[in-house]
Amino acid sequence: MRALKLTGSIAFAGLVVALSASAASAASPPITRQAATANAAFLAYAPAPPGPPLALCLVDTGVNATPDTAPGLVSATALDGGTGNDVDPLTHGTIDAAVAGGAGHGVLGAWPRLRLVSVRATDAPSPGQSPSYQFDDYVNGIRKCTEPVAGASVAAIVVPLASKIPPTPDQSDAFTAAVNQARAKGISILAAAGNAPGPVQLPASQPGVFAVGAGDANHAGCPFSATTGLTFYAPGCGIDQINTAGETFCCGNGTSQASAFAAGVLVALRSYSPATTPARAVELLLSTTRNGHLDVAAAFRAAGLGSVVDAGTAAIPGSAAPAAAPEIAAPAVAARRVPRPRVKRASWRRGVLEITLKSIPENARLRVKVTFAHRKARRLTTTRLRVRARTPLPKRVTVRLLRDGASSATVTVKVARSRR
Repeated sequence: MRALKLTGSIAFAGLVVALSASAASAASPPITRQAATANAAFLAYAPAPPGPPLALCLVDTGVNATPDTAPGLVSATALDGGTGNDVDPLTHGTIDAAVAGGAGHGVLGAWPRLRLVSVRATDAPSPGQSPSYQFDDYVNGIRKCTEPVAGASVAAIVVPLASKIPPTPDQSDAFTAAVNQARAKGISILAAAGNAPGPVQLPASQPGVFAVGAGDANHAGCPFSATTGLTFYAPGCGIDQINTAGETFCCGNGTSQASAFAAGVLVALRSYSPATTPARAVELLLSTTRNGHLDVAAAFRAAGLGSVVDAGTAAIPGSAAPAAAPEIAAPAVAARRVPRPRVKRASWRRGVLEITLKSIPENARLRVKVTFAHRKARRLTTTRLRVRARTPLPKRVTVRLLRDGASSATVTVKVARSRR
């Protein structure tokens, strides 16, 4: 079975690392850029809901316990039975968790009172490699989120892992059954629309799933976000988030963060209004948008929660002011910061793949993705000019350079092949 293709500057369809390579040394701003954009500043300072906060189930690469995620992290498991920690070198899942419910050490999440259940749906790759996953992992991840977890009542599932590879009919049927099972238990399902202009990607394109695109501070779609057939956007470019060390970072880009932020808001709305059904909660978010872009205060007021908006607004630190929105960074811009890899030669002979570059920039890493006709894709990483590995006959080979959190454009390599 084919591993799903992971796209975007850091390999995931939902998340693109920002242009700025340096993390800010200060703590998370009292009002994050995304909160200002979505009219959501009040939510991080709102009083406690009438009952225990509901939970968000995050189907991702795992979550590390950091000062931002630990306070709300109820459970962290993995479909393969291994560690629930984040297995992505770029901490994709941990970043998304903090965007949704960060406690304010590195980033103030959409709703810091959020309870979080983490389900790692990817494999645990070799050191330095990017994790991958199968379409079945969507199904199993959603099913896992519907299982009882002590101390958590899951109100929503968010899947920030997207793909263009279509499922088989059996996989499609299994996915539909899993979605229906979750919805029957009162659980909403949100997913990242994907970081590729054009149609919404899987699984966000499937019936019963609430697709979330990435929008900017001017309430326009981010340049990298899927848009065709999309009706809903949340902040997803130039946002505040954490870096791989868990510290404040500006500026993040991706439909992953957008879907995580929107999911945190939806869980908060249902926590403050327990009588609101999942369908009604989604309707509230959709019907109160500004040109299709999330307006959290408007959604809360439409739900009869104006007092929560007012109380939260009054509690915002008096010195707080939304940070000026930075210039929007798109993956294509980020790619120009790192030169395209220049391949000197590439060959596959007697079961050995060998790729040699003409040069490699200082502090850069070469990332090679090798896909095969009937096997799971393989990823190779090196800081040297040459990479050599024993592999089956490649179907496609692509290379890119990584440096300081940014990626070059991806280059498809023509491989000279000989079985002799």
